[in-house]
Amino acid sequence: MNYRELSLLFEKLVKNECTEKEAEQLLKLLSDRSYDGVFRQLTEEQLKQTGYDPTADQISAEALNRQLEAILNSDVPLKKSNKRNVWQLYKWSVAATILLFVAIGAYIFKKNIPSQQLSDNYQHKISVGGNKAVLILSDGKKINLADAANGTIAAQSNFTIKKTREGMIVYQANAASEPTGSAMGQPLFNTITTPNGGQYQVVLPDGSRVWLNAASSIKFPTRFASNERLVELTGEAYFEVVKVLYPKEKANQTGKLPFVVLSSRQRIEVLGTRFNVNDYHEENSAKTTLLDGSVKINALSSDQHTPFPAMMLRPGQQSDLDRRNFKVSAADTAAATAWKNGFFQFDSEDIYVVMRKIGRWYNVEVNYQGDMRGKVFSGVISKYTNVTEVLRMLQLTGSVNFTIKGRMITVS
Repeated sequence: MNYRELSLLFEKLVKNECTEKEAEQLLKLLSDRSYDGVFRQLTEEQLKQTGYDPTADQISAEALNRQLEAILNSDVPLKKSNKRNVWQLYKWSVAATILLFVAIGAYIFKKNIPSQQLSDNYQHKISVGGNKAVLILSDGKKINLADAANGTIAAQSNFTIKKTREGMIVYQANAASEPTGSAMGQPLFNTITTPNGGQYQVVLPDGSRVWLNAASSIKFPTRFASNERLVELTGEAYFEVVKVLYPKEKANQTGKLPFVVLSSRQRIEVLGTRFNVNDYHEENSAKTTLLDGSVKINALSSDQHTPFPAMMLRPGQQSDLDRRNFKVSAADTAAATAWKNGFFQFDSEDIYVVMRKIGRWYNVEVNYQGDMRGKVFSGVISKYTNVTEVLRMLQLTGSVNFTIKGRMITVS
């Protein structure tokens, strides 16, 4: 479930429009304390619709209580003898209680955290990331996708390149312009690059979908080769690969055409599957997480005399490749793909990993003062909240403090 879907479901709960299944799903998430930051933000969004300003110091906890009760008490289902209605009323009461707790906790949380350490951000307005990328065509022409109008933005060889209103690039085949002769032997390569503070989606020429995270890039041909579909990745991306049969000219080959992701540390071979690849050069290891299908991973380099053997992943597994080890373990697939769904999810991650994620998304620099050893964090919060809210969630642990000046965040 992505952040937008969660926000809509939360709003339905507040308006008492949830189905039994939806209420069950939301209550399960509400009971997970790692989602406190997310629900704190969702609660504030609902309160703002009533005119409540969560940043106003003059608002008391009692006033906040009254505002939320006004929302929750609207259209509350009446208790009847019907067992089903009793169940609905019980669930609604539980949800109201939890929401009230979260909202009041958010207020107290804001009141107790020293405001001067984060107040500079309100002046400098560090913005959240969004759909930003540059498309580099084979002739070197660059197209800023954030500025490009929706519709056709370029045409190459046998494909038309379109930008959708959802912020996605789609390669559509032109049946009447199949390349022949020398064009077949010289594929045209395009690259999509996201900056810090950017993300983007692309539908490749074969129909496979790719979600690019911040500070990432993917290079691919406008027409894949007849023996494999090869793309080159830097940074992080989530893939949904479609199954494609070998072309007719490969009469000696049967089955499905392999899809290959080449990154700085590994080569990943797939057929049709869903998986996430995280291979930022500044991270200590490359991680591949499989959600569906199967993949084979080959390490491209190691400090050992004997190369690492290839690894096969099953759904729900994650490979972890660094200079000395190449291992496979059970994966938290929700955590691995949280970025794609609009969340930061930290699972016992050290402060350096956490701040690199924040730095890439908000396009800020990070400075450290003091000993950071042993400072690890867990929690979930929306990527679309103000950076101060993310920092406040981390600061609540009491192990770190933050100051913001311009686009520099100092951790102490």
